[in-house]
Amino acid sequence: MADHEGLEGLEGLHRDLLSFSESQILNVERLELELQQRIGDFRRLLDKPPKNDRSRQELKSKTVLRVQDTDYQISPEFTIETIEVADALDLDELEAARLLIASQEEAEAIDRKPWVCTVIDFHHRRLTLLECLRIVFRISVDDEKPEDQRMFFREYRDKILRSDEAGSERGSKYWRRCLSSMGDIETWLRQLAERTQTISIVGQSQTTDFAELLTVQQRSLILQHDALSAISAYLAKDSRTSVDDFQFLLSRCRLLDRYDTILIHYVPIVAICIDTLGSVYGTTPLEEARSIHKSLMDQREASSSGEQKASSSWGQRNFLALTLFLWLVAYSGRYKEDVPALQLSANDLEKEAEERAKAFSGVLQDGALHLALSVCRDLRPMQWLDPAKQSFLTFLLPDSTPLPYDSILPSEDFQDLVMRQFQTFAQYFIDNVPEELRKLRAEENSQRMQIFSRFQRGPTPYELHLERFLVIISYAFADYPEIAHGFWDIDSQFYGFLQWAARRQSTPLAAAFCEVVRSISEGEECAEAAHRFLLEEGATASGQIRRTSSLSWKQMFEELHYYASNLRERPSPPKSALIQSGKPVEDYIVEPESGLMLQCYLKLITHLYRQSSSARQHTIYMPDFDIVEDLLIMCSSGLESYLRAAAYATMAALLTGKDEMTGLGMWEKFDSWLAGEYASNTAVARAGGVPPNPLMAEQIIFETVAAGFEESIAFVELLESLVAPHPDGAALNDCLPFAETLGGTYRMAGIEPYVDFALGRVFGFKSMETHDPTQLRMLQWHCLNFAALCLSSFNEDLIIFANRSDVPIDQAVRVSSLTAYVKLHPFARTMEWFFNDRVIAALFMATHHDVGEVNDAAPNSPLVMALSRAIEVVDLIMRLQATYLDIVRPLIKTQTSARSASVANFALASFEDAVLNNLQIVVDLGLYCGTGHQSLTLLSLRLLEKLSASRKLAVSNATGTTGRVDRSRLISVLEKDDESERVSRSLVKNLRLDERELEAGVTSPGFALKSSILAFLDDCLAALPNRPTLAHLLLGFSCGNTTLDIAENGLFLEGSSVFHAVRDLATQYSNVDDDTFISWRSSMRCGSFDLLKKLWIAPISSVYTLTELRATDFLFVQAIQQRIIGPDTLWDGVSIYDPSFLLTDASLAFRYFLQERSTFLDYVAAELRSSVQNNTPSLSARIQSTLLGTTVFTDGQQMNNPNIFDLFDFIEIELPAFAPLSSLELHFLSHAELEVCRTEREGGSLLFNLLSATQLIELKHKSLVKEQKIVTQAQDDEFQNERGHALASLTAYNQHARISDMSSKTLASWVRLVSVILGSNVLEPGLEISFILQALQVIMPKLERSFTENQATASDLAGLARMLLKFVDFSNVFSQKGRALDFAKDRLSQLFRVAINGVCAQESSSELREICYQICFCYLAGSSKACSDEASLGAQNLLAVTSAGDRLIETTCDDAFAGQGSCRVSATMLLSTLVVLAQQEDSKYMIDSLVRLNFIGVLVDMIKHIPLQLKQADVHAAATLLQYYHAALALLLRVAKSRAGAPRVVGVGLFSAIRESELFAADPDIGIEMASSNALKQYFDLMLAIMRIVNAVILVNGPQHMQSMHQARQFLSDYRAVVVAVFKRSANIGGYIPQKAMNLSTLVDNFTVLISATGFLEHEENQGPHKSRMTGAFS
Repeated sequence: MADHEGLEGLEGLHRDLLSFSESQILNVERLELELQQRIGDFRRLLDKPPKNDRSRQELKSKTVLRVQDTDYQISPEFTIETIEVADALDLDELEAARLLIASQEEAEAIDRKPWVCTVIDFHHRRLTLLECLRIVFRISVDDEKPEDQRMFFREYRDKILRSDEAGSERGSKYWRRCLSSMGDIETWLRQLAERTQTISIVGQSQTTDFAELLTVQQRSLILQHDALSAISAYLAKDSRTSVDDFQFLLSRCRLLDRYDTILIHYVPIVAICIDTLGSVYGTTPLEEARSIHKSLMDQREASSSGEQKASSSWGQRNFLALTLFLWLVAYSGRYKEDVPALQLSANDLEKEAEERAKAFSGVLQDGALHLALSVCRDLRPMQWLDPAKQSFLTFLLPDSTPLPYDSILPSEDFQDLVMRQFQTFAQYFIDNVPEELRKLRAEENSQRMQIFSRFQRGPTPYELHLERFLVIISYAFADYPEIAHGFWDIDSQFYGFLQWAARRQSTPLAAAFCEVVRSISEGEECAEAAHRFLLEEGATASGQIRRTSSLSWKQMFEELHYYASNLRERPSPPKSALIQSGKPVEDYIVEPESGLMLQCYLKLITHLYRQSSSARQHTIYMPDFDIVEDLLIMCSSGLESYLRAAAYATMAALLTGKDEMTGLGMWEKFDSWLAGEYASNTAVARAGGVPPNPLMAEQIIFETVAAGFEESIAFVELLESLVAPHPDGAALNDCLPFAETLGGTYRMAGIEPYVDFALGRVFGFKSMETHDPTQLRMLQWHCLNFAALCLSSFNEDLIIFANRSDVPIDQAVRVSSLTAYVKLHPFARTMEWFFNDRVIAALFMATHHDVGEVNDAAPNSPLVMALSRAIEVVDLIMRLQATYLDIVRPLIKTQTSARSASVANFALASFEDAVLNNLQIVVDLGLYCGTGHQSLTLLSLRLLEKLSASRKLAVSNATGTTGRVDRSRLISVLEKDDESERVSRSLVKNLRLDERELEAGVTSPGFALKSSILAFLDDCLAALPNRPTLAHLLLGFSCGNTTLDIAENGLFLEGSSVFHAVRDLATQYSNVDDDTFISWRSSMRCGSFDLLKKLWIAPISSVYTLTELRATDFLFVQAIQQRIIGPDTLWDGVSIYDPSFLLTDASLAFRYFLQERSTFLDYVAAELRSSVQNNTPSLSARIQSTLLGTTVFTDGQQMNNPNIFDLFDFIEIELPAFAPLSSLELHFLSHAELEVCRTEREGGSLLFNLLSATQLIELKHKSLVKEQKIVTQAQDDEFQNERGHALASLTAYNQHARISDMSSKTLASWVRLVSVILGSNVLEPGLEISFILQALQVIMPKLERSFTENQATASDLAGLARMLLKFVDFSNVFSQKGRALDFAKDRLSQLFRVAINGVCAQESSSELREICYQICFCYLAGSSKACSDEASLGAQNLLAVTSAGDRLIETTCDDAFAGQGSCRVSATMLLSTLVVLAQQEDSKYMIDSLVRLNFIGVLVDMIKHIPLQLKQADVHAAATLLQYYHAALALLLRVAKSRAGAPRVVGVGLFSAIRESELFAADPDIGIEMASSNALKQYFDLMLAIMRIVNAVILVNGPQHMQSMHQARQFLSDYRAVVVAVFKRSANIGGYIPQKAMNLSTLVDNFTVLISATGFLEHEENQGPHKSRMTGAFS
């Protein structure tokens, strides 16, 4: 419906506005047009006519409802649903009816009740409009935007604010309407809550629809409230509000009676109004500001004294306190000394200042900062548990309860709005009332002195206002590095504030200050500034507090060292403290909050280590402190678990960007600590009297760490940092991150204990026992991240290189040997754990989550991050398991003598066995594709691709004795509960085309998603093309055991399946932009086309696919979209003649074009064949018309399109040359070394794996350096230069090979289509010959060039030409007259000459020459019979033959004698035809040539070997030999029939050859031995062929040729028995069964002719002694 389309357009506008706000939009004109079209919607946004009885009665009385000029018949059921919509939305019934009609189509599409769909769409549309309006108003007041953009949106905003009355501004009125709408939403939310509570009290069960609607409405309403709050704030920021408006706002705020999200939404409105009305930077006159101040103070006084009326009292007193606090810090700026006093001379400034100070103290006591900090906490809740910050917030907000965990978080825009306001008011606080800051600090110090003077312990009884303010600053400036940079400007007040706050800190203040420094040191630049700030040191303070006067690195390190020394020297706590965390060790920590302070110190240090390389270097090379040793000592003590966790995190941060030496040093200290070395220096160890056993110490530490959640996570995080590859070796991964001898003194060397702890103890056991969702996901994230590092850092290519290349891998790698690398790398132990039952269960548990919860979670939440990592680990296992099972595990078994106990379940032959027991992962992965998380969707699709392509998962074994094939279990599990339709709908949504995606380019999220979906479906179909697969199910088919069907009421029948989405992509996704082909767009079209091709060529899906494509005129739409290319066509803006063409994505664009063209041609051929088979002449006629250049649509519309010959354009494109690797002058590298990288087969080419080549070259470099063959910088530069040239050459080779292969496939497709056109008989006779001649005209130029340039292309084109000749009716062609005859003769004779050139070409292959022989034969045979002007054409043909020179006859004779297979036959047949041609032209050229080449003797000599060769040949070879013999004997017959040839045939020994062959000596009843079912007939056929030659030479030579006559008579005499047997067999004499007798009449006739021609009987009669005997023989 139109409204639904409008909703999609509205979503598009929202995306465009977001892109514009991020300066990423490309089509600004479209955005302007969209905004102009929506101005009415924005004006009416806040108008919602309520339900009323008049409209309801009118609706009930109607039977026809008119909507958008269309009349709809309405039923009573429709009326009931309309009333439900009106009640649910409090909306006018007639308006509800219009919305309900608009939602009918969508409701059917998503199988949801129409009224439910209407309510959801209403909220969706309203929320989207509000979000668009929010962005418009935000940009209009955004000072960071260019002035022209800001002015455009400001003018547009003014159009929205303008009322119906001309020219009157309604900013204030619109602002109040926003606040009123917020109030309406609050009432609506209360009603929903009351309805839910009523149902719960009564005990009614909620229906699914009601529960869904309740959730959707509550979420949407809160988000609408959020947007309205921001819109109101932006209006206030632009001074669109007055004093009265502010009072109206305060009246709304008084009604808020509880702290929740709704109250938070009012905070930025209040703050901005105060900023614009009360601050010195606002536009409000001082007198008005003073009146507001007086009003606010009066409210405070009334509230304090309890004199407020119920109507004016504040429901939340701390909200009043926060409002007053914000007012005081802003308003006080008007009384600064540098502000002109103006009218203040008459006022008692000192008294007013005292009153403000008193009010300021009062609002702090009333909880102003308490509420502000609570707002900060709930605006930015900790998705990742931060124990230090959490405990500190609990310390600062002891009585505050956070919002519920499942609360709907404010939008990011709202968070930004609030935080920026808090930034402003923090600056006001520092600038305008610095005396209050000093006062707060003095009061706190005084209170603490009193506490310590009384030696009190326990919680502090004093207020922590200054600490709260500092933490508010940390929230406000976090994630704003550009703004936070102002803190580090030494001339700014912020920097002075930092210096002031850093001096003489109390313990809580130090902790809060650490939070501030951490928040304003995001990014390298700010972190470096923080590092420099902490390097500044003051004088050492005296007394018990062990701090310098200012927080610094030295102070923090001294504190840590102090506590570490204290732990080392004091008596130890009980031994159980090692096993489980106990109470704080108060003897070691002087102040009650010291543990909190230490935690904040460590947290700050950790943060700076991660952000600043200078901070890390300062610590690593610091001579005074060994922080790692101090931290390890603290980890060995009985301190609280959270402090040990902080210590582990600090050590992990110190390894950020580690080099090899840092990593090895940390491993050495860490492993020594694990063995108890640091524990032996502490009181813990001394208490026992003996050093701890290393293995026992290891076990105790692991048990201690595993006991606590925080400590477990931090420990595994440290392991992650330790096993992460060094940045300088990450590209090759040829080294170990630890020393090979690590731990070798007391256990097997390596890090297996750490892997066992992280994966076995923590992931396998602790994660399964953890019930808190956030804790569980954090555990999963860190453990799986550790596992992913262990798996991905293993370079399996090193093993391949070692076995296949000449590069000394053992010498090149950065370990002692490749064997040591394989044995010690954590890859093997990690893979072994993932064959452990408990770890497998934990892994699949990590992949299974409720999709709704996943969809609602933030992209950086622990849920999404842990889930993504779990899927990634499964993907890694699937990819690497072959390496582990086939290479690594057997090697470790044979090489390692003392191995750790195996943890794998050996019943699992592969990881697929584990997947088969957890097939729910298939459903989960499919559902995750519908979430809004792009990275998660891509990971899910990639894993689905691997799972669906696994035959073990996709193919079920035959069951029972019948061998019945069951359906794939993947299909069965996805069909359960109709999950396949849910997954399909999500894929369809992701495949939907959006023009904004084309504008955004390859980086757009939509492109990546579409590409991954197509790759998944394509690989799934390719794995099992003839069986139902997961891809078929998701495409929309109904899957049986071995067949497909179309389900009733399914997505396929509705036209909304994945199949249709793919079809639309292939049709609508443009791959051209400004006449240049774009590679990434072409890849999308090719992916769609290729997927459809797999469907239409597969027998199980062909019928459905072709039928569905045909229904939408897919062929004809594609035909008019075909583009003609040429040498000047640009590919990604690059010409094909550009030297860099093969090195850029331009080559991809060209290859994708060829692939798409090939697929299109194949599709046309398939449709044409199908139309002929199904006897649909109308469709055949339309296809014929399209192929000839005119597309006719079903409505009669005609459009021109490229015809079949235009589509041959690709053949003219010549690829640029490139320098192959073998042609490069390489000193260090060699072509042979890189040949091992040719491992990727694509089409008919074996391509180079560029990643492997890069790694091999790097290994070669390391080997040469170790061999000292690369010593100087010049040598290294030369190597790098060779490296660049070699990789460029390999890249060019790969692209050239891919394009060449695709070009050959495209040519083959074009050839097939032409063949189908002619074979289908869809062309009329006159049109057919014209088509053939035009085809010949098109292909011959390229064919002739291809003889020397590309043999494969030449073979394809020559094959097509041969096929075209077969369809030529020569009698019809040569019956034409005039220009038509001349054109036909010219084209055909030209083809003949081209074929001759193909035979004579130096590089021509046997296959190509055979085709050329056949072309020549067909042409000569056809033209000789049909041409009326035979003499003229024959002379031309003979001239073409003689012009070719001796090479033609020599090559043909060579092939006729020694050619392979059928090539001998074709060559011999051509020679025979040429002999006939020469005879017709009375030329001796052929006979002389054959004599010169002694080929007549070769042919005669062949007769000798016929029986023996047939005896030795198999069935296939025998058939080929017989063909050749008959062709050769036919040629010999042609020669024998010529006067010049007959004597030559006799002269080379015809009769002796016959005698030596013993062919006529065989028993005529048996024949000769050959592998043929019809051997006897073949024998007589050979005999007949030879007899014809004999007769020919006798008859041509005549009786005067006595030699011939004598040899012939002798032949008859020698084989008279055979002759007699043939005569008898022919006459059925001698017991032959007539029915089984063969027709030997022709053979008898030939014998008779020979007897007669030689006068054999007469000759025998003249021989006296033999007369009677011979007469009897032939009687």
